[in-house]
Amino acid sequence: MITAIRRTFSSTLGKILAIGFLILIGLAFALSDITGTANFSGVGSGDIAKVGKHSVGVGELRQRVQRAYDQARQQQPTLTLPQFIESGGLETALNSTIDARAFLLYARELGFAASKRQIDGRIADLPMFAGVTGKFDQARYESFLIQEGLSDTELREDIERQLLLEQMLGPIGTMPAVSPAMAQPYAALLLEERKGLATFIAASVLAPSTTPDDKMLATYLAQNSARYSLPERRVLRYAVFDRSAVTAAPVTDAEIAAAFKQNAARYATSQTRRFRQVIAPSRSAADAIAAKARGGQSLDAAALAAGLSSSLTQMTSQTAFAGQTSAATAKQGFAAARGAVIGPVEAPLGFAVYRVEEVNEITARTLAQATPELRDKLASDKAQEAMVSFFNTVQDAVNNGASVQEIAADRKLRLVETPALLPSGRAPDQAAFALPAILAPLVGQAFQGSGEGEPQLATLIENEAFAVYEVKSIIASAPPPLAQVRTTLVADWRLTQGHRAARDKARAMVKSVEGGQQLAAAATAAGTGVGPVQAIGGTRAQLARDGERVPPEVALLFSMAANSVKTLEIPGNRGWMVLSLGALTRPDPKSVDPARVAAVATPLAGAFGNELVAQLIADAKQRVGVEINANAVARLKADMSGKTPAG
Repeated sequence: MITAIRRTFSSTLGKILAIGFLILIGLAFALSDITGTANFSGVGSGDIAKVGKHSVGVGELRQRVQRAYDQARQQQPTLTLPQFIESGGLETALNSTIDARAFLLYARELGFAASKRQIDGRIADLPMFAGVTGKFDQARYESFLIQEGLSDTELREDIERQLLLEQMLGPIGTMPAVSPAMAQPYAALLLEERKGLATFIAASVLAPSTTPDDKMLATYLAQNSARYSLPERRVLRYAVFDRSAVTAAPVTDAEIAAAFKQNAARYATSQTRRFRQVIAPSRSAADAIAAKARGGQSLDAAALAAGLSSSLTQMTSQTAFAGQTSAATAKQGFAAARGAVIGPVEAPLGFAVYRVEEVNEITARTLAQATPELRDKLASDKAQEAMVSFFNTVQDAVNNGASVQEIAADRKLRLVETPALLPSGRAPDQAAFALPAILAPLVGQAFQGSGEGEPQLATLIENEAFAVYEVKSIIASAPPPLAQVRTTLVADWRLTQGHRAARDKARAMVKSVEGGQQLAAAATAAGTGVGPVQAIGGTRAQLARDGERVPPEVALLFSMAANSVKTLEIPGNRGWMVLSLGALTRPDPKSVDPARVAAVATPLAGAFGNELVAQLIADAKQRVGVEINANAVARLKADMSGKTPAG
């Protein structure tokens, strides 16, 4: 089958700019595993890579890796930076950066462009830049750039790239269908059947019972530091402010009187009406319906006799009814008595006849009667204005470099300091500590890249409650003291030794089977720890049935050559498996049922679209030229994972 690439395109905005990628299904498989390679000669020692004439610096890549890590930690709060680096996070960020920059240069070279107005529109639409009023807030925009370590130019380049992606890769990555002849081999591949044998060698059975000394345990802990490291924790200092923190000016009688005068029509005598209406295709038909209605027949019955139907409007004012019809029709309709028939009048779809069904008189209210309502409305408006003003003064103080302590003291806010927290809000050193639930957005924001001592604002309840905070200190992820995890280390060390013994037995069995011995005989000869030999296999179509996870041994079986034998490591130091594949059978593609071929053709079209996108990105990189400084990558990886590079 056509291979789909792993992950989606990643820009410096991470999750924020996902809104523009709804049509780029193909891109989701195309932009992470295409790696440019070349002899490194044209890039300075401080650069990681060079894409065309543009360099990717060490600092830039470090920021991108940190952002990707912060995003990953939202789904996996206990993930440490060393674990993220070891899992390939740095390489993915580098490849994405290179792919994105190469694509942008290539698109510009081909003449594609995104206007400043388009880019401005995308920025204004991003919700994180909206202020308290819901509109774009320049202060929030600038605060975001500072927090993320971005320049306005970098952000605009990312959005430009997104717009160009939509222009170029959307059409390329979307294929409507593939022909049956093209789908036949893939349909036949799904019916391929494989049969094999497998046995498991358990690490726990082969684990030694001896206890390692402290030196051996210390070495083991150092070699597996990422596995035992405590997650990063952060101490936060914050002050919450809501409407209780602001005092709005009292509402005066003069303001109430002015509001009453300004809204005089609302409090004057008014009327709302409901109409039944019929739309006829011609004036003659409308005249006949109106005549029957005026003669005593209901408008609904008159409409049915003409093969039409009537409808009932909502209660509406004269102004609203005029907007739906015309000023003349509304004037006539509101002057007529209940039960009167109006029309026919010309309408957009023909000629309309109306009957006044219901009249609702609204008595005028005096200033005294309207005062309670007006006082509440004006008080609410003033409270909101006071809240906006207070928020803006806090935002200005943050932008001007004031500390959280200064802001809290100046505005008489209660300053609170938390113990060292995990991203979940739990304090591992204080089991009884419970963070108020309202502060969850603050904690999430504080773990998304905020540096120490940098005041930030967090929205706790939209338009209602906010917090100004800073990360007082960051306790980096680090292995615990040996004494604290001795018992766990001893157990894991023993299991690791057993895992190595299982590996050695598995490799010896492979040699025996490759030498002509049957797997069952090799398992018996291997002795302790080797389980019984079992039959495994099936058809390739069965692997993805019902969306169930495919066992790793079965997945390996379908990648092996006929009559071959392989080993499979079981994660978690649990042991090893030995698998042997006998014969495999695959039907003639032309004999496959047409319905099955048609079922394969639809998803295959998407896969081909992905391949075309991947080829376009690969071509872009080849055309602009890519160089990677492998030594600089290794040094940065060692630095960010907490390991000292060799030499």
